[in-house]
Amino acid sequence: MSTSTRRLFSVVIAIGIAATLAGCTAGGSAKAGARISAIAVLDSKDLGDILVDGKGNVLYAFKPDNASTVSCTFGCATVWPPLSVADNASTAAGDGVDVALLGKLPNPAGGHVVTYNGWPLYRYAADKAPGQHRGQDVFLNGGYWYVMKPDGKPLMP
Repeated sequence: MSTSTRRLFSVVIAIGIAATLAGCTAGGSAKAGARISAIAVLDSKDLGDILVDGKGNVLYAFKPDNASTVSCTFGCATVWPPLSVADNASTAAGDGVDVALLGKLPNPAGGHVVTYNGWPLYRYAADKAPGQHRGQDVFLNGGYWYVMKPDGKPLMP
């Protein structure tokens, strides 16, 4: 098992444990609607450090969202599912994730989308394995898609 793969598994397990503990009340049951989205940093061989969700799925920014709006909705969101968070929930941050850059925006399709440095975050349906980043620098659904970096800037060429 490679160092990157071991690091990814460690991050995913740590975030899963933190999310589980944070979602429990004193009585041991999860609060209704208090799901926590998690973000971590993955060291990708070819792209360097990039952001991933709690399952290791790479997170992307959509160039048309540069005005801090969620513009990929409905049909677009089936190919690029947003990283959603419940109204009353927060986002768990792994090592290397700047908590000050985390936020959320209303999704026109309903609910909220997690943001990083104002950029709504999405996954790509064509990424079939943790850490896979087939959506980097792809023009689809009316704009370019870029992997999000821990410094809060999309990886634009």
